[in-house]
Formats: sequence, structure tokens, C-alpha cells
Amino acid sequence: MNPYVSAIIVNHRSAGEAAACVASLREAFSRENVAGEIVLVDCASGPEEVRELSALRADAEVFLPDNRGYSGGVNAGLDRARAPRLILSNADVVFLPGAVTALLVEIEAPKVAAAAPLCFWDAGEKLRLPADSATGFFGELGVGRFAPFARRTLALWERGGDAPHLTGAVLAVRRDVFDRVGRFDERFLFEYEETEWEDRALERGLRLRFVPRARVRHLFARSAGRNPETERRREVSRRLYRERRYGRIGRALLEHAAARPPRAVAATPLSEPRVEARQGASLAISTNPSLIPFAGASLDEDFRLPEDVLASLRSGPVYLRVFRTADGRPLETFVWEKR
Repeated sequence: MNPYVSAIIVNHRSAGEAAACVASLREAFSRENVAGEIVLVDCASGPEEVRELSALRADAEVFLPDNRGYSGGVNAGLDRARAPRLILSNADVVFLPGAVTALLVEIEAPKVAAAAPLCFWDAGEKLRLPADSATGFFGELGVGRFAPFARRTLALWERGGDAPHLTGAVLAVRRDVFDRVGRFDERFLFEYEETEWEDRALERGLRLRFVPRARVRHLFARSAGRNPETERRREVSRRLYRERRYGRIGRALLEHAAARPPRAVAATPLSEPRVEARQGASLAISTNPSLIPFAGASLDEDFRLPEDVLASLRSGPVYLRVFRTADGRPLETFVWEKR
């Protein structure tokens, strides 16, 4: 009997995280009574990692001889997947109870191209990762207004709904949508592959749905740090996407702006990454001084960056902005330097 959903997990040098991802999906299929299969794709992580992945006994294994990136990994997984419903996932994701069912329910609507869950960054499930990116030319230019972006982010986290884009850590998609929109473009070596695919879906009148009742943990930025080619591959993808979306002049303008020193931000230095509780306020956290996009948490109680999140951050400044939950208005900005 064919499965109802195929979960395609794409791995690169993350066998430990992939094991946790596979285990969480198997538990979800059993607990939620979903007929599912796991398609495990590895992008040239090496023989030792392949042995670890083989021990997981996925329903289908695709061990690629070269690193085709997330785009190529997903496409290779699609060739082996048997189900009409698909869950595309990074290896560094743990699915929490109910997430699979909630995503599958959402993509039953014919006009929905893809659905994404609420991602937590920490084991304590208090720090929420961005619901979407700073899309559009002015968003990439870094001149977007914080308050409107914060209001939209909080609304998606709390209520869900249509989003301008979805982050690609986890996407649920019907196979017929891929038949209509096409597969991921493998020229995107790292990042932007899902953004470009979502652009194509939107152009065809389809919708992107953010589903906060579907919850996962995303061990953000850990696996990328193990690949010495990450920055080069990201730059190739960024350049390709910008030129395709904004033309050569638009891409050049964005590159010129990125080369300038970042605009100074009035921020109070912190000796430790901790902010006291404040009634009616939320906290935005980002390594980008514009704080767009941001990870966020409630300030109903004192907040300190969790140790598991600190371990994934590179050295450099981390900005923490207190803002009013009701309207996104910034109240105070801090900066902490990770050494």
C-alpha cells in the first residue's frame, strides 16, 4: 500500500540531528495515525556519515555523490517519494506532537501551494524563529519599518494565515503543486531556493500558509556552520535571486548597499544576553542591526538567551529590542557581544 505522505529529509553533515528528525517523524506517524514514509537524502557528507544514516533504516535512502544543496536534495527525494502529500524538511528539525497532521490539513485547500509550521529555536520552546523573511526590494535593502513588520510577525505567530513567503526549514506541499509550479531550481546552492519557488507559486495565484498550531524545533544555523563553503554558496544564491527578481541594476544596488558599513543603531550595551520582564512587551532578537527579520519571545517574565541557542551563534553583536506587543512600537534596544 502506498503511503499518504512522504517526508523528504535532506542532510549534509548533520547525522546526529537527522537521527532525531527521523525518530520524531516516526513517532508522529504512529501517534497521529498517518500512513507515512521517510525518504532520507544525503548530499555528499562522506562515508562515515553515510554509515550513520544507513543505521536509521529510512524507507528510502538517496545518498548523492555530490552536494547538490537543499534544492537538489529535495528534487532527488521527489524521485523516490511515493505519496501524493509531501513534507520537505531540513535534517536539523524535530517535529512536535500534532505538527504533521496540522500541516496536512492545511494543504488540502486547492489554492494552498505550501504550508509551514511555527519553528522554535530552543529546547524550552520560548524563542520563535521568523515566520517569513524581509521580502521585497526595500526589505532586502534593510530600510523596512520595524513596527509593521513586528505586527505582521506576531499576527502570524499567534493566528497564522497567508504569508508573503515561508521559510524553508519545513514545507508541506501536495505533489500536484510541484507538477504545476515545477521543482526547486538547483542553481540555488544554499538558501533562496524556496523563496524563488514560492514566487512561482504566487505568480500562479496560489497561497502560502503559516500554521502556528503545527510546531517544530529547528536547530537553526548549526549544520550550516559545519560546511566551510556555506558563505560562498549563499552568495551565489543571493546574487542569482536578486538578479532574477530585481534585474541587474537592482541586484547591483543591493550589493552596493550591503558593502557599506551597517547603519549605527542606538543600543544600550549588555554584559550578558538577558532582558528583564516588561508588561505588555515582547522581545526581538537578531544579529542584523535592523532587527528585520527577528526571532522573538514574550517578556511576561525575565528572558535570557538559552544556552543551546548561544551555542549556534557566531561571534559578534546580537541586538535585542523590546517592543510593544499591541502595535510593534520599539521601546528600547540593547546589544550584546558574543565573544
